[in-house]
Amino acid sequence: MKFNIFPAETLNNIDPKFHVDARLIGKTLEREFHKQPLAALYALDNMNSGLPVTVLGFAQGGILIKPEIKPSAGLSSLVGSQRILVLCGDGGKLQFVASNLKVTDEGNLICPMPADLMLIQRRKDFRTPAPAVDEDFNFILCLGAGQELLTKVIDISDNGILLDIRLGATEVEVGRYWHSGYFERLKSRSGPIDLQVKNVRPGAAMDRIRAGCELYEPKKLVLKEFESTRSAIENARVQGHLNRWYLGASWYD
Repeated sequence: MKFNIFPAETLNNIDPKFHVDARLIGKTLEREFHKQPLAALYALDNMNSGLPVTVLGFAQGGILIKPEIKPSAGLSSLVGSQRILVLCGDGGKLQFVASNLKVTDEGNLICPMPADLMLIQRRKDFRTPAPAVDEDFNFILCLGAGQELLTKVIDISDNGILLDIRLGATEVEVGRYWHSGYFERLKSRSGPIDLQVKNVRPGAAMDRIRAGCELYEPKKLVLKEFESTRSAIENARVQGHLNRWYLGASWYD
């Protein structure tokens, strides 16, 4: 299974609000490095194809990077160049320009600390964790030819959702569309929902995979049911009766 992360954003198209305060760059990176996020290096003129890497942490006043595969032109082709390093974690996507790359004796790469760091949220809206206590709450994917796949909801916003899927149950890749899926709890279900996969990464267990999705061309009813589901979960959590969250969802009978 090939896992994908969001490709790098074009530098001049990034909202200024996503730039991290220069005083917090070191602490922000340190926090993310400990989470061992998926990472890749992208050429400035090719934002779609990255070199998979693992960030090993801070070293020699810079950042130590382990390439997971060797570039076709060899590591020496990266020396002195600039690349965009993208780190994809639960909180969003971090990226910065890795300049003046060098190769260490161990075959790793090292770059200076960045002067500018961007934290780009995957979704514009607030994300609410799904009610893990409710095993009857699922999202059903319709795969065509009458086939359906039960998935677990990890979190939800007004316009996006993170799904946990059994590895190998269906093809999961960035850009794929899933049409006419729906929320389900026991005998109640929402109206049809179309999704587009925006991010794919490993699940918490080896036999699981997670797909971050956004609503695709949603109609008013879909937006209402999504907002209703998210707010019902969040309100129930705040009020201390998460086990009855579904009573606030507009599609629940």
